[in-house]
Amino acid sequence: MRFFARASALAASRCSVAALLIAVLGLLPTAAFAEYKLQSGDTLEISVASVPGFKERLLIGMDGKISLPLAGQIKVDDLSLAAASAKIAGDLSNKIYRQPGADGREIDFLIVPEDVVVRVAEYRPIYVSGDVAKPGEYAFRPGMTVRQALAGAGGLTPSGVTNPYLETADLRAEYESLGTEFAREQARAWRVRSELGEQGGKLSDQQVPIATGVSHRIMKVETAQLDARIADRQKDMAFLQSAIAKADLQLSTLAEKQKADQQGHNADLSDLAKIRELYDHGLATVTRLSDARRANLLSSDQLLQTVLDMSNIERQRGDYVRQLAKVDDQNRIDDLKELQDTDLRLAQITARLKSIREKLAYLGLMKSQLMQGPGRQPVVRLYRGNDKGTRPIASADQDLDLALAPGDVVEVSLRNDRVAQGLLTPSENMIAAAGAP
Repeated sequence: MRFFARASALAASRCSVAALLIAVLGLLPTAAFAEYKLQSGDTLEISVASVPGFKERLLIGMDGKISLPLAGQIKVDDLSLAAASAKIAGDLSNKIYRQPGADGREIDFLIVPEDVVVRVAEYRPIYVSGDVAKPGEYAFRPGMTVRQALAGAGGLTPSGVTNPYLETADLRAEYESLGTEFAREQARAWRVRSELGEQGGKLSDQQVPIATGVSHRIMKVETAQLDARIADRQKDMAFLQSAIAKADLQLSTLAEKQKADQQGHNADLSDLAKIRELYDHGLATVTRLSDARRANLLSSDQLLQTVLDMSNIERQRGDYVRQLAKVDDQNRIDDLKELQDTDLRLAQITARLKSIREKLAYLGLMKSQLMQGPGRQPVVRLYRGNDKGTRPIASADQDLDLALAPGDVVEVSLRNDRVAQGLLTPSENMIAAAGAP
C-alpha cells in the first residue's frame, strides 16, 4: 500500500511536529491556566500532520464527548489538553485514512500518534453582568483578566443605563414630546366637554413640560375648531328648522285647498245626481249628463292629488324632524366617543410621564454618583464552575488583573460610600426615593 512508501518521511514529519508542539506550548497561558480542564462548550481542532486535508473541528457536547471519524465517541471533559491529546492520539493510532488522489484512486494513510495535533480552537465564553455598559456573553482569550473583561463590556455604568448623560438627554426629549402630546389631548378634551355643554369643561391643573407659546397655539386651534363645529351644527339645525317651517306652511295651504276641493267635488257630485234624475225623466240630454260626469271625475282627481301632495309633504316634514333630532343625538354620541378616547390617551400619557420623571430622577442620582470619583468603588465578584458546580472564587475589587478561565462569570456592582454611610443630602435622599427602581 502507498502509505508504506511514506515511512521514510515519518521521521522528518515527527521532527516538524515536535517543533510545532514546542511552538504551541510557548503560546499557552500561565501555569494556572495550563491546568485548565476541558468542559462541554469548548471546541477542539484535531489534525494529522502526515495526512493532508485531515482537520476536524469538534464541539464538546453536554455529555463531555466529541464524535471523531475513525474513532467514534471520545470522552474528553475534565481532562487537560495534554491528557485529551494523548487519548485522542491513542484512539486514532494505526487507523487507516483513505483519501481520493488526483487520479481518482484512493490513497491510504497510516495515522501514527506522533502526527496527531490537538488544540483548543474556541473556549467557552465568559459572562459579565451587573453595572457595566454592555452586560452579556464574551469570547474567552487565554490570559484574559478581569480588567480586560470589564473593558470589553464597556466599563462601569449603572445597571440598565448605557450612558446616563446621553440617556438623560433622550429622556428629556421624550418627556417634552409627551408634554406636547398631553397638552394637545388636554385641549381636545376641553373642546369636547365644551361641545357637550359640561360646566367642568376646563383644562386640568396638572403641569406639563411645554412652552407657553405652544400651549397657546394648541388652545387657539381647538377654540377655532370648537367655534367652527358649533357654527356648522347651528347651520344644519337652522336649515332643518327652516325646511320644517316651509313644510308646515305648505301643509296649511294644502289643507285649505283640500277643503275647497272637497266642497267642489261635493257640488259636482250633487249636480250629477240631479242631472241623472232629470235624464231618467227625459228632461235632460245625454250630453249634459256626460258633462256632469266629466266634471265630477275632474273634481275627484283634483281632490285626490291634493291629498297625495299633503301626504308627501307630511312624510318629508317627518324626515326633517328626525334629522333635526339626529343632529344633536349623533353629535353627542360622536363627542362622547371622542372624549372617551381622549381620556384614555391622557391616562396613558400621564403614566408615561410619571415613568420618565422617575427615570430622570434616578439618572440624576446616578450622575451624581459618577461624579463623586474616589467615593464610588465597584464590587467585583468572580464565579467559576467545576465538577461540584459553580462557586465564588474571590472578590476581585483589589485585583482586577486576576486571570480568568473559560466559563467564568464576572459580577459587578457599584457602591457609594456616601450612600452606605448615610451622608446624602436631603435633596439627594429625595431624588433617591423618587428614582428607586
